[in-house]
This record gives sequence, structure tokens and C-alpha cells, in this order.
Amino acid sequence: MDSVVNAKPMVVNTICAAVYFDLTDALLDECLSLGVGIVGCTANIGWDDTLESMENLQSVKELTRRHGKAYVVQSKVDLENSQNGDKVGVLLGFQNPKPMSDSIHFLEAFIDMGLRCCSLGFKDNSYYGCGFSSPVDTGLSVIGQLAVKTMNRRGVLIDLSHAGDKTAMDAVELSEYPVIFSHSTPRSLITQRKGEPGWAGVTFDFERRAAPDELIKAAAAKGGVICTDSRLAGSLSTFIDHIDYLTQLVGTDHVGVSAQDDWHRTANDVRRAQPYLPGYGTVAGNKKREYSTDYRIYRMEDQLGPQVLHADVLFSALRAKNYSADDIRRITGGNMLRVLKQTLPD
Repeated sequence: MDSVVNAKPMVVNTICAAVYFDLTDALLDECLSLGVGIVGCTANIGWDDTLESMENLQSVKELTRRHGKAYVVQSKVDLENSQNGDKVGVLLGFQNPKPMSDSIHFLEAFIDMGLRCCSLGFKDNSYYGCGFSSPVDTGLSVIGQLAVKTMNRRGVLIDLSHAGDKTAMDAVELSEYPVIFSHSTPRSLITQRKGEPGWAGVTFDFERRAAPDELIKAAAAKGGVICTDSRLAGSLSTFIDHIDYLTQLVGTDHVGVSAQDDWHRTANDVRRAQPYLPGYGTVAGNKKREYSTDYRIYRMEDQLGPQVLHADVLFSALRAKNYSADDIRRITGGNMLRVLKQTLPD
């Protein structure tokens, strides 16, 4: 039987660091130990303005270059450079186009600074179009259309994970290159979970942010990739079920994976609050949270972090479901590598 582990396929985690300060030396070290070759990093905070985003994007670049075993992904050449073979690449992105304001020149400037992945809207509307929470999605704006064309021309991936349905579909139809969902879940699967404990009060946002089947199929028809979000799976078996659903919907050529490392933020917030709120953070659904000796909390039983992408975990689980070695290579990284090589500048 062929060995996926020994084949050492490159794993691409499209959203590993959800905000700029999630990217740390410890996280990069962990990615290297997991065999992750490329990580997506939101290089600011979602509501940062232009100047804040410039500062935070530069800080991510500095940390990456200082690490020694990491590099900033800027071009196709970076992906093909043999000197990067034992390093982890960091793909700089924004989940919210707010820093670009209403100026296409700001978008050009951030691309000059290294931006290689960008959303069209976050939760609320942007100058480019509508976010998923908009009660009426009017689609891409005029400047949004120009932004899509600019990102195509400059080699920037278009991320639809937070965009409204019409805005996202407009982008799929307009873009000359494949688009991605960096961390999304099929909406139909979220809708099915409405009655489960713990989903009351949050289902609306999760359901609206998730991607409808017709949008997923439209993106796939133009070569796009949907990277399913491990956080909404809740267990490894459910994560595999989500992958199964997507491969049956659009095939193994259009599915990827994402697993965010934001657990240490939760741990730090709990530690700050504990002196003022005795007992806070000691129970989560009647389960005690355990903390590691470093900045990171242990993965909670009901959530999945980057460790789920390790060959001994995800690869083995996919093999147990009779996915071939080639299918696993595509799902865990190959599909995203294809889109990167199609989209990034030379």
C-alpha cells in the first residue's frame, strides 16, 4: 500500500493565523513539525484602518524573515525555489478590505507591500461589495469590480469566505483566475445543525457566512478551491464528513483545508480575566480546560486546531475513508498550490 506520509506532500493551511499577532515563532515551529509548507496569515486585525494595517503587515513580514525557517510568499518563484523546501511560506492576506478605503491606489500600495490574498467584504459592507450579514446584497460595486481586475492583474488571490452571496458570485463571474474560500463550510451542513445544543444564538452568523452549494459549484467550475474550516466541524470525524460532502459536490480537485491557531488568544484572555472573575474559564460545557506550559492551550475536545493537519491525524483519517494518495495530496495542499501558481505573479 502506498504511503501518504512517506510521500511528504506539501500541506497548505489557508488560514492558520487569523490575526497578525497569532503568527509567532512558536506557531511557525509547530507548522514545520506538522509538515505544513504554506500558512495563510491575516496580516492585520479585521477592523484595522490603513495605517494600522501597514504597521501590522510589516510586523508580520519582519517576524517571518527573522525566524530563519520561514519566508513571505510573493511569487511563483518562491514556491519553486529549492531553498524554501525545508521552510514554511507565509501568505499575507486581509479578511477585510477596509484598509483600502475607497482608493484603488491603496490596494496597489498594499500589494506592493506584499499582500497576496484579499477578501471583498468582512461581516458588514465594504467599498467593494457586501459582507455576509448584509440584509440586501447588491453585489460588487464599481470600485469592487475594479478591485477584482486589479487583483487579477497583480497576482492576488480573491477570498470569498466572508462575502455576501451575490457579491461573491459577481466576483466568481468577473475574475479571470480561480477564487478561493480560505475558511468556509457548506451552508447546508450548518443549516442541518440548527437544533444541536450550543448553536442557539450563533447559528445566524455561521449560516450566513457559510457558502451555498450553488456558489461553491460556480467557483469550482472556474478552478476555485473551498477550504473547509475545522473550527466548525467539532470533531475529526465531522471534519472528514465536511470534506466528504465537498468532494461529492465538486470533486477532489476543488477542496482544501484550514485550521486556525487562535487557542492561545483564548488562553491569554482567560488568564487576564481570572483575577477579576474567580472561576471564569475553568469550565467549558462542564469540561475543565487544561493549559499547556507555554502560550498555547491544549486543543479542546470540541474544537480542532492546526494539529488536525498532521499526517498521523488527517492523512490517516482520509486513508481510512478510502481516499487515494493523489486525492489526499490535492485536498491537503495540491489544489491550493495549483491556484497559487496560476494566480501569483512570476
